[in-house]
Amino acid sequence: MAKNCSNCNNKIGFWGQDLKFKDKKYLCPNCLKKYGFTKDDKHDAPTNKAIDWAFDHNFSDFLQMKADGLVFQDVLNQIKADTAVTNYSSTSENPEIQKVAQKINNLSIPKEIKKQLIDAQVFDFWFNNKELKSLSNILEYKDGEVIKYAASGFKEENNESRTVLILCTNRRVLFLNKNMFFGGNSTDIPLNMVNSVQLTTHLVTAEITIVNGANSTTLKSLSKLSAPILAKTIKNESLKFQQRLLHPQENVGNSIDSADEIRKFKKLADDGIITQEEFEAKKKQLLGL
Repeated sequence: MAKNCSNCNNKIGFWGQDLKFKDKKYLCPNCLKKYGFTKDDKHDAPTNKAIDWAFDHNFSDFLQMKADGLVFQDVLNQIKADTAVTNYSSTSENPEIQKVAQKINNLSIPKEIKKQLIDAQVFDFWFNNKELKSLSNILEYKDGEVIKYAASGFKEENNESRTVLILCTNRRVLFLNKNMFFGGNSTDIPLNMVNSVQLTTHLVTAEITIVNGANSTTLKSLSKLSAPILAKTIKNESLKFQQRLLHPQENVGNSIDSADEIRKFKKLADDGIITQEEFEAKKKQLLGL
């Protein structure tokens, strides 16, 4: 079936090359060449990197790229710079957590997400490379969402146990599954919807059941070490979130005081009296992140 280019409105033939975005909009071969999604001007087909990028992005992201006067190579350069190897260190004295921190430093994910995972002292994730990579498109880290803890486990879906990466942020409990055979998805439970969190330990593993309204989500085969931390984090963050909703005026007053303190510490960092990392740590403390 013929379709139209979402950018220039030209028709794309049944056998024509195109680039499909997450929101099911398309670019035609001419636009692919014009904005650098092909190998060069002699090729019509989008590159594998272009296909992967479009799969995780909406057409509005292309329009923003276009408005900024960029081509796709500029986007790739930005991604490369943002996901470069970092050297964030963990404050934990646990050698296992320090070892995992180095692995996180080497991941191809945004630097801010790396730092959040390391600051949260996350050590239990396995077979979750695709889920970790997808965090840059799912986590609202540029809008203040912060990872508080994360772990790996199995989640029951349609009578199937699926491997998931479980994250508790300051806003929600997030479940990521990017299984190549069953299709990937991401679901979440807002923190204000969490009614209870139940932890059950077994001989080798543990499981967590999160109750929200009439629904319950059971996470199985979690590490006996990480499961109690995750359960406690979900409880604490849910309580904090609901308190903020119940007492918004109190939060406004606190935020004003915090803003003044942050300005003071920012000046200390600008003057070289404290390091940028010390400033960032103090800012998170003042914001309660």
